[in-house]
Parts: sequence; C-alpha cells; structure tokens
Amino acid sequence: MNPFLIKMLGYAREEFVEKKLWEVGAFKDIKASQEAFEALQQNEYIRYEDLPLKAKSGRLVDVEFVSNVYLVGGEKVIQCNIRDITDRKQAQDALLKNQALLREQFVQDHLTGLFNRRYMEETLERELLRAARKQLSLGIIMLDVDNLKQFNDIWGHAAGDEILRELGSLLLRQVRGEDIACRYGGDEFVLIMPDASREVICERAELICEYAEQYHLQFEGQSLVAVTLSLGVAVFPEHGVTSTAILRAVDAALYHAKHEGRGQVVVAS
Repeated sequence: MNPFLIKMLGYAREEFVEKKLWEVGAFKDIKASQEAFEALQQNEYIRYEDLPLKAKSGRLVDVEFVSNVYLVGGEKVIQCNIRDITDRKQAQDALLKNQALLREQFVQDHLTGLFNRRYMEETLERELLRAARKQLSLGIIMLDVDNLKQFNDIWGHAAGDEILRELGSLLLRQVRGEDIACRYGGDEFVLIMPDASREVICERAELICEYAEQYHLQFEGQSLVAVTLSLGVAVFPEHGVTSTAILRAVDAALYHAKHEGRGQVVVAS
C-alpha cells in the first residue's frame, strides 16, 4: 500500500486497506466505475486525468490515474499508479480562465459591456451568410446620441460616458435573445436582428427611440436634459446583400435621420 496515497487522502492505513478504489473515487456512477475496472482486466491498461479522488475530509484531489494488469503466480494483479496533479490542474484552469477573459476583452466594449465593432463585423458576415442560405430576412439598426458633444461640453466627458453606458443597458433590455447589440464606435451603436421582418425591425427602432426620450438621466445628483436618438434601419436583402452594402445603407439612413430633425427613425431607401 502506497503510504503517499494514504497520506494524500488523509486516511489511517487500517482504514484505507479496507476500501475499494471506487469508494474513494469521486465517481458519479459507482456501477459504471466497477465496470471500468472489470474492463481494465481485459484491456490490461487504463489512464484517466478527469477522475479525482475523494479525501477522507471530502476534499477532491485531482490525480493522474494509470493502471496496468500483470500476471503474478498465474493470477491477474492490478497495479495502480496515482499521481497528484492538483498544481497542474490549477495552472490549466487559470490558463483557461485567462484565455476566456482575453477573448471577452477582445470582443467586448469595456465602457458599455456590449460587443465591440470587431465582433459586430464578424457576426454580421456570418449572419448574412446564414440568412442567404436559409432565405431569411435580417435587420440592422444603427443609432447614435443626438448632440452628445453638447453634453460633454456642459457636464464633461464623464457625463457623456454615463449616457453611453445607460444607452448600452437600454439596448440590452430591448433586444431579443438572438439579437446582437454592439458599440460601433464613439456614440454609434449597431443592433443586428437575425430572422426579423421589416415590420418587427422598425417597431423595435421606434421603441428604442421612445424609451430614450422617456429616460431621465441623473449625473452627480443633477438631472440631465432629455436624451434623443437618431436611428437608421436597413433590411437584408432589400437594402443590400453584403455587409459593406447594408452598412452603407443603414449609415445613409442614420445620416438622414440626423439631418432631418433628429430624434427619429429613418428606413433606408
């Protein structure tokens, strides 16, 4: 009996010698574990890294488990080599966590929490291909804050940032599960709406426009004047079949919304 294993799991030697390996393994299915050990006697080799052992205290210990079957005096004997890989697993988990964080930072706008322009461009290409393949419509709404520079000049850029954060939160509350809300850059935002009709897209744009006007922002204890939005709408395939074409169309619609009075929705022509 390996004294290192006994010490690692916190048992007395007398306790441990009475136990089967699957009794200290953190297996979800003991019957399946027993079957695995029966199969080991036929295959004569087995190796796992994802079957932690359970210490006497209940703590799970990550181990590398390698077993071989030998003939000794005409009888089959199972030799189990078990190595503590806790440090390695922790390092791997930390690496995966860091990779996930870097991926999130790579696709997420840090100010609003929405997806960033890079992710929007990649996603739009993918969704347009899917829409074309399945003959579905796709909507895109582009919007920005009217007179944001004025807010920045009067209350400072911190107030402008707060407006953008709140707009990001508003968009997240107004999207369907399949929609993709992104900060396009500066005070411009894009909402991609897969498999949405022109009517649904326009209704959503109007709702966002109305909710923004009704929203009363507070900054450092002061009420800011009402925020209005200008929004452009374009629909695939009506206004373009490529990402370049549909972005150009929705950008032109946004331009018309801003230069024809602001605080309104304009559909691409």
